[in-house]
Amino acid sequence: MNSTRSQSFIEQWHRVFEHNDPGLVAPLIDDDIEFYSPAIFSPKHGKQEVLELLSVVFDIFEGYRVTDTWTKGNEVMFEFEVRVGKYTLQGIDRFRLNDAGKVVQMKVWIRPLTGLKELARSVAKRGFEHHLANQSAIRKMAYRVQARAVNLKKAIEEGFK
Repeated sequence: MNSTRSQSFIEQWHRVFEHNDPGLVAPLIDDDIEFYSPAIFSPKHGKQEVLELLSVVFDIFEGYRVTDTWTKGNEVMFEFEVRVGKYTLQGIDRFRLNDAGKVVQMKVWIRPLTGLKELARSVAKRGFEHHLANQSAIRKMAYRVQARAVNLKKAIEEGFK
């Protein structure tokens, strides 16, 4: 991987956040990308799945700011800060690029744990809401009733401890 491709990727990644446009990410990602996050147990695979997750994250992130950048061979890493709700998170995005300069692997590390938990909760909630948006009214009602039943069961169990 030559430094020109790495530099081009860095500039394009910065442009995504300068314009707050997650649509600019799609051309940067290979169809067979692997995405690793501390908020999910198994990696996400494939461009469509990763883009859907990143679009949810973009809605949650406020003030994403790269504070440092490293390159080595076909890898680019960004240290960043971002706000999620009342938390300021610090993290590292590590990208492995193919010879065409597209991301084939992305790994994310985030701290502190309380902020990571808030991010995971927000992603899960928005992902669920996105899923519900594509369902019929009856199915939406069934999901909500089931969620309330689970919450009621937890509350009852907590009351007996």
